[in-house]
Amino acid sequence: GPSWTRWLLRLPQIQRLGPLLVSHLVPRLESALPTAWHDPSKISPEVVTGYKKPLRVDNWDRAFWEFVLAGRPLGLEGQLERIAMPALVITGDDDTWVPTAQSVRLAGKLPGAELAVIPNCGHVSHEECPEEFMQAVAQFVDGFR
Repeated sequence: GPSWTRWLLRLPQIQRLGPLLVSHLVPRLESALPTAWHDPSKISPEVVTGYKKPLRVDNWDRAFWEFVLAGRPLGLEGQLERIAMPALVITGDDDTWVPTAQSVRLAGKLPGAELAVIPNCGHVSHEECPEEFMQAVAQFVDGFR
């Protein structure tokens, strides 16, 4: 965002109000959870409980607010070609939170990166399609033997 937003977010008043705002908004995000999945019918009550669990930790709202503040772009995109280690980028072909095209682009900018696009899977491929996810990881790791 614009540089003035960083200034605004660092104001003491916003620092005090930020966690309060987060504490009211984040619990309502349960309704957004189905958008992270290709097939929302796979979201069990246990999955929902798992996502709510961190909200019971003391000061979770402060930690989440700090996470929001840290989420600004770090300017790393121009340095990706300098990464000289193997990488595996895994995405679902129906990721609406981080568009699949962005993951494909990331894999293309990382030298030697492997890309796994899991069909009929959303943003949380490790949860929604665990077998396919682990198959991609195993195939990647087997490449080092």
